[in-house]
Amino acid sequence: MSGRVAIVGGGHNGLVAAALLARSGRDVVLLEARPELGGLASTRELIPGHRVDAGSHDLGMFRRSVMEELELAGHGLELIEAPAVAAVPATAESSSVVLWPEVARTVEGLGEVSRRDAAAWPGFVFELAERAAALEPLLSRPLELADMARLLIAPELMRALSSPLEESLRGRFENPSLLAGLCGVALPATGLGPRANGTGWPLLFHCALGGSDRLAPVVRAQGGAGALASALAASAAASGAEIRTGAAVSRILVDSGRVAGVRLADGERIEAGAVISTVTPSLTFLDLIGAALLEPRFVRRLLNVKYRGAAARLALSLDGLPAFRGLERPALTGRIVLAEQPDDIERAADAAKYGRLPERPWIEAALPTALDPSLAPAGRHLLLATVHHLPFDLEGGWAAGRTELLARVAAELERWAPGIGALVLDHALLLPTDFEAEYGATAGGLHHGEMNPSQSLWLRPTASAWAGEPLPVAGLWLGGAGCHPGGGLTGLPGTIAAVSLLRG
Repeated sequence: MSGRVAIVGGGHNGLVAAALLARSGRDVVLLEARPELGGLASTRELIPGHRVDAGSHDLGMFRRSVMEELELAGHGLELIEAPAVAAVPATAESSSVVLWPEVARTVEGLGEVSRRDAAAWPGFVFELAERAAALEPLLSRPLELADMARLLIAPELMRALSSPLEESLRGRFENPSLLAGLCGVALPATGLGPRANGTGWPLLFHCALGGSDRLAPVVRAQGGAGALASALAASAAASGAEIRTGAAVSRILVDSGRVAGVRLADGERIEAGAVISTVTPSLTFLDLIGAALLEPRFVRRLLNVKYRGAAARLALSLDGLPAFRGLERPALTGRIVLAEQPDDIERAADAAKYGRLPERPWIEAALPTALDPSLAPAGRHLLLATVHHLPFDLEGGWAAGRTELLARVAAELERWAPGIGALVLDHALLLPTDFEAEYGATAGGLHHGEMNPSQSLWLRPTASAWAGEPLPVAGLWLGGAGCHPGGGLTGLPGTIAAVSLLRG
């Protein structure tokens, strides 16, 4: 049996696993189908002269301990922390709200719109941090059955995880913009409206991995998210890992119930005694292994995994900084949530359920050039408008829907930042179907599976994954966002896969 480890997928999780295993002395080959590394955390020149992050671009949840262990700073990674966490611009009907990492600064701003909310904010952040601290250890390592008992004896934490987010927030706050801002921090790429059960989970997940006594900060990589992939690849290569791009895996080879290696699309066979797959669970088992080699019960579980969370990414080259109502430049460095109230997000989720575009898209905007001007030519700004809660199977198809989506997003941006249309010099659009076709995101789901309690912890991706039952193929590990602990730019699924493999 070969002692080599083959890693399928060169996104950030695959690169983390490769670097950690190589540093531990393992023989590692990483195989990425695309010509560049990074996957959904890659940076591309989608607009001439602009460095555009295709998907994830916030490193606020990435484990600092992993960065230090892999010496990423020494391999060229430079981080920039944004002054703001999130902001909701003003409209004719609503006030602007800015959430800062510092509690006192947020309280000061909230005091101008709601004394009640300002008074409630410190207690909310303290309680959130307390619950997040209890959850964080479960997200940072392989789960054990004893961890389940620890959760069951924490009823307040369980209630916070499973309750509708809007319901729990409305018990504390009254300002619609503040409610929308908190929902906008928690619910991107989930496919869930704030009234859905279990939407307390994404907010706690976000805070558990991003901060201790404050909301998770927004952190960018100098030069774009692709700089993280470059640093990880350099770290892995320095420890002896072989990294291959343009190497599409067409099959995970199985012999007598055990991994034997992989076969590439060009027919090349690579012997390996262990495989870490960072592609979605659906692609891993149903496409690369094949249902015929799996138990019917396991296949049924896989078919029940929900991949909601489709999104589109519109990149705009702007001839100047747009004027979002009520926001000064420091507030434009974090997430810009374009929703007046939680109902705007709920309506978008409802429309997606029926395969329709929302009348008013829910947009999470970012201006990365407000922190890093090198991402665009001199004098220009780059705006990333991520349209969340879109249907993957759009009624009428995306060929026709593309034009309508662009029109609705343009109208919505104009409503929040009057005059922005006149600043647009060029644009590029990635649709949910592009995320599946180009990046392997099943059904366009950016988290490789819906993020709710029924698909988290021991239940991610299925009830068998971490509840004591081994995966149906010996020598196979899952290491992507579709397994524990879930999506986002954390590096944890890759870390946990590497640690589990070394222990096994």
